[in-house]
Amino acid sequence: MKYISTRGGTRAVDFEGTLFSGYAPDGGLFMPQNIPSLDRDTLRRWSSLCYRGLVKELCSLFIPANLVPRNTLSGTSGDTGSSAIESVRGQKNMDIFVLLPKGLCTQIQELQMTTVIEDNVHVFAAHGNSDEIDEPIKELLADDDFARKYNLMSLNSINWSRIMVQIAHFFYAYFQCAPSLDTTPLPVVEIVVPTGGGGNITAGCIAQKMGLPIRVVAVVNSNDIIHRTVQHGDFSVAESVKATLASAMDIQEPYNVERILWLLSGCDSSLIKTLMERFSASKRLTLPEDLHRKLSETLQSCSASDEDIVGAMRRCWEENRYLLCPHSAVAAHYHYSQPDSIPRCCLAPASAAKFQDAVLRAGLVPQIPPEITALTTMETRSTPLERGQDWAQVLRGRIGAVAQQWEAEGGCQFAPLGQHGIRGQVVTQT
Repeated sequence: MKYISTRGGTRAVDFEGTLFSGYAPDGGLFMPQNIPSLDRDTLRRWSSLCYRGLVKELCSLFIPANLVPRNTLSGTSGDTGSSAIESVRGQKNMDIFVLLPKGLCTQIQELQMTTVIEDNVHVFAAHGNSDEIDEPIKELLADDDFARKYNLMSLNSINWSRIMVQIAHFFYAYFQCAPSLDTTPLPVVEIVVPTGGGGNITAGCIAQKMGLPIRVVAVVNSNDIIHRTVQHGDFSVAESVKATLASAMDIQEPYNVERILWLLSGCDSSLIKTLMERFSASKRLTLPEDLHRKLSETLQSCSASDEDIVGAMRRCWEENRYLLCPHSAVAAHYHYSQPDSIPRCCLAPASAAKFQDAVLRAGLVPQIPPEITALTTMETRSTPLERGQDWAQVLRGRIGAVAQQWEAEGGCQFAPLGQHGIRGQVVTQT
């Protein structure tokens, strides 16, 4: 399996090449050159697998059997920055650099990151929104010489590996919800996805392309660029990012839309390059009529206000005694507004314990585990990124300083990927 850029200006790379990368050198995003197509027998066989077994089978279609495992990781987006930190904290061959939007995460989300006091964990509290903190990360990853020198990676959905693993969510959900695999045609399952940067719906579109009979619904909060794009072909940034209860979805520039448009255009890299350059220049884009038609046939969409979110949280508690996080409630809002005509699954990305204010606003009582309460008494550490600073330059300086310190102390040397004894750098946003 080879991987190519959505913009067509980069040579094809193998899986290792796309894994140890961020954006493609031409500014595009890596996608597999060919999407595998699965038959009914394969789907029936996969339906009996546990989740881990399913992930293994699916990933084997995209990863060569002889890939050598490394102590490696890259960045993350949404409200999962703390998960990325936990996976590498204390590791000797990996540093992680996390950018969080100061004041736009919940206190618990922020504490889960800033209370990790480890030599290899570097948290930056940026005075900007999710779109703004993406810019310095994109600049560093696009600097091929710098990224190679320090082995930079990204584990948010810029990186194909994140999308690849998320494809398994849709297969697993389908097998749990489909009433039978013995009918012709196979039954359709609707999967409702709380959507910010668009990584998960990209995975859903690929699952469809592979032959999984699902209907994907992208549900956004008041930052509704994806909803406007699906409904009207209007891929244009609003005047400002709105702060909502579903804070991890407060995004105006969902970069994975580029992957979806590339897929639906018949992998027309020339067209996508033109469209994305036009969007980059003006932050406004009207999709070509044919491409918009294909998008609206592939995806359904909905937008949920904060009032819709708390209403869904309240209803779920009253009917099921289950506390939804506000992001999960975005998907539940769609479910409550629809007739039960086909099997439906709503993806739930986070715990309500992180979002006490939203729970209280819904008139409910937060359920806070002791380990969450303990965060409020712990030491914190972070580096501020103020408006007016060159954030990319600050990150360059810190990454270079970390590399020099390790080399001075006789630690692992930085070397081209593929050599032993490398030290990797994680750059992540949350």
